[in-house]
Order: sequence, then C-alpha cells, then structure tokens
Amino acid sequence: MLFIFNLFNRMRKRFTAVGLGAILLSVSSLLSRFLGIGRDYVFAKVFGVGAGGGAFALDAYFAAFRIPDLMYTLLIFGAMSAAFIPIYTTLLKEARSEVSECKKASEFASHVLNGLLILLLVAAGLLYVFAPYLVPLIAPGFEAEVLATTVNLTRIMLISPIFLGLSSVFQGVENSHKKFLGIATAPIVYNLSIIVAAWFFGETYGVYALAWGVVCGAALHFLVQVPGALRTSFRYKPVLSLRTKPVRDFIKLTIPRLFGISVTQLGLFVDTIIASLLALGSISIFNYAMNLQSLPGGVVAVSLSVAVFSTLSEDAHADDKGAFLRTMARSTHAILFWVLPAVLGLFLLREEIVDLILRGGEFGADAAAMTALMLGIFVWAALGQSLIPIFARGFYALHETKRPVLIALAAVIVNIAVSLILTQVYDFEVWALAISAVCSATLNAVLLVVVLGRFMEVPITKFFNFANLLRVIFATVVMGACVLAMQLLSYPNLLVETAAAIAGGGAVYLLLAKFMKIIPSWRG
Repeated sequence: MLFIFNLFNRMRKRFTAVGLGAILLSVSSLLSRFLGIGRDYVFAKVFGVGAGGGAFALDAYFAAFRIPDLMYTLLIFGAMSAAFIPIYTTLLKEARSEVSECKKASEFASHVLNGLLILLLVAAGLLYVFAPYLVPLIAPGFEAEVLATTVNLTRIMLISPIFLGLSSVFQGVENSHKKFLGIATAPIVYNLSIIVAAWFFGETYGVYALAWGVVCGAALHFLVQVPGALRTSFRYKPVLSLRTKPVRDFIKLTIPRLFGISVTQLGLFVDTIIASLLALGSISIFNYAMNLQSLPGGVVAVSLSVAVFSTLSEDAHADDKGAFLRTMARSTHAILFWVLPAVLGLFLLREEIVDLILRGGEFGADAAAMTALMLGIFVWAALGQSLIPIFARGFYALHETKRPVLIALAAVIVNIAVSLILTQVYDFEVWALAISAVCSATLNAVLLVVVLGRFMEVPITKFFNFANLLRVIFATVVMGACVLAMQLLSYPNLLVETAAAIAGGGAVYLLLAKFMKIIPSWRG
C-alpha cells in the first residue's frame, strides 16, 4: 500500500490534474471495455444471437434498451454534458471564499439533483404505462412472444435511469473538482453486475436476468459516486427552484442539446427498427459489432474529453484563446495517437477477434462471419466518433449548444437515409447499417471541426498538430504492415496468433512513436 501511495504522489507531481484524470479515466474505460468484451463473451456463449426466441431472445434485450436509453440520454446525459459542468465550474471559479463556494455551487447542484429526480420518476412512470404501445413502434418485425418479452424488459430497465440520473449529478460535481475516482469506478461495477447476472442466472431466467443486472449495475454506478462527491465542497440541500439564474442558464443551455441528442437517438431507433425487420438475431449482431468497434474511441476519446471538459470550461472565458486552443490541440493529438492504430489493428484482426471472443457455445460460424463482416466496416466509424466528444465539448465550454445540434441533425439524416436505401431498396443485410454509421460519424466530426473554427474565428489548424499527425499516420501504417506480416506466420492456436500480432504491432508502433517524439504528454 505504501508503494502505491508513493507512486501516486510522484505521478501527481509530474502531471496536471487533467492529465491524471485522463489517465485514470482511460484506464477505467479500458477495464470497462474489456469487461464489456467479457460481457459479450458470456452473452455469446449463453444466448448466441438469441435465435431461439422467447425468454432467450437476445434481440429483445437489446431492443428493450432503446426506451430507457432515450430517457437517460435526453434527461440526463445531454444536461450534464452540455450545461451542468460549465455552470458549476463557473460558480466555483467566481467564489471568493469557501463559504460562498459551498453555498452557490451546492445550491445549484441541489436544485438540479432534486428537479432531475422528480422528472425521472414521472417519466419512468409514464413510460411504464405506455410501454406496450411504444415498444411495437421500435421493433415492428418482432413476433408476439418476443415483443411481449421486450415490453417486460423495458419496464424493468426503466428503473436504471433513475439511479444513473443521481449518479450523473455527483459525477458532474466530482469532475468540476477534478476528482475522477468515482467516475472511473462506475462503468466497471456496472458491467460487472451485468456479467454476474448473465453468467449465474442467464441459463435459468434468460434475458430477464440481464435486465435486473442492468438495474443493479445502475444502483452501484450511483453508490460509488457518493464518497467522492462528499469529499468536495458540495453539500446537499432540500431545495428546488427554477427561478435562480444558474438554473435558468442550465435549462437554457440544456434545451438545444436535448434536440441534438433526440436526433442522434432517432438514428439508433431507426437502426433498431430496420434490424428488427431482418432475420431474428440481426439486432444482436449489430450490437456485438458496435460494442467491439467502440473500443478504440471509448477508451481514449470519451475518457479524455470528460477529464478535460472542466479545464476547457475554465479556458473558454479567458481573454486569450491560446489556452483553450492548446488544450484542444493536445487533446486531439492524444486521441488520434491511440485511436488510429487501434482502428487499423481492429480492422486487420477482425476475424480473429470475433472468433476468439464470440465464437462457441450458442454463437455459430454464420453469426461469427456476419459479425466480422460488419465489424470490418463499422470500425472505421470510430475515427469520426473519436473526435466528436472533444469538439462537442469545445462548443459546450463556450456555452454554445445550437450549432452541435444542427450538425448532429445533418449527420443523423444521412445515417437514416443511407440505412433505408441500402436495406430497403437494395436488400442488403444488417452489415449495411455499418456503412451508414461510417458516413454519419465522418460527416459529424468534419462539420464540428469546421464550424468550431469559424465560431471561434480561428483556422482549424489550431485544433491539430498536423506535423505530429503525419508522423502518427506513418507509424500506424508501419504497424499495420507488421501485423499483416505476423498473420502469415504459423501459431499453435488463435489466442497466440492474436496476442502475438497485437504485441508485435503495438511494440513497433510505440518504438516508432518514441523515436519520433510523438507520445502524448500531460505533464504540468
């Protein structure tokens, strides 16, 4: 323990709070993603793609996520990501004493917490009642038995956004105080809960075990935030008012963001609807591939953008734009440094990874082939997806939420149009949804970069270090050639082949990066 404590102190002296937070959240995200892979491994072994139907229809579980997820993203994620942290951070910065800091910031957070809880309880109650009428709109291709299962699962999982809503406020408080331990722990315990439910109870209770695993995971997600939030200056108050200026500003900033998230959710709903009209198991294959392709962007891009958000919010109101632009440039370099090689590696090893993680048990050769095909296309969406979080938060830090909404709307329209054309006009299978995802994510990222540059009246070159980016691309290409060469060798089994290719390619990439001095640094 003493060694770990001393190591942490040495790291704290060498890195900024943002750097430590980004590292902690990236490690947490990496662990969470590996747990997500473990979760899908268990799903594949127990359920396959759920082609048996009934209580073991995995499509029902994934489709049932749509309504609770919409509730979460509209009422929680949008508000927290766009409005809470900038306002709470401003209140902390403007405070002239410990007392005023506690009072102003704590009152604002308490108003949001109490109002959000009431809103979530009302929304969950209404959605519970109308679930039998809403679910058929999401999954029109389901048979009666699978549809009934989806309704039941939806009603169970409506409990989870309530816990996640409380958790999100505490996470916003912790983020603003640059305390990231609770934020880092939350996704780990969430995934562990689902894995335990699937492994120990899936064969007996089917997908109902997964739904209750989600609820328990959401409760744990909230509970691990409590200690960290209590160690800040935040003190809960039983107050609720919409008349205070911070709360009015919060609502003003949130509303445009809700429209942006609504159109993004619309794309997911359309993908679910289309997949439900295809062969049973298509929704499951779509989700398996999506979870694997989200590994590159989820580990670094989301984690770093969350960690750096409070700093961007502070820099945004400085007289000089330099600090804000430097933070953006360092962030984009760190994101692309890790995401580019991960995307290429995942593309080259897609078949090996799918076979290694999913193949076996109820998950057969046909399902593996379709998932690998979809992953090979889907993974390229991660390039655009990795830039979206940081540039969207760049807008939010500047208290601008309308432009990201319009950009998201344009991207979703492209997503829906391409999906419908490829599946309904040309009769392509579920892998066609990956093509629409690539088009949508690329357009979204490009527009965010260009429009943010115009909004700030700076060239987009200020957001990137293009000399370093070219070096990253060169190192990535060399790494890819190394992986291809290693695939030609003979190995005793698939696990050794995959591990050797990843280790060899990764070592070559990091050695080149060190030689070219492009490894990201967050030293103070």
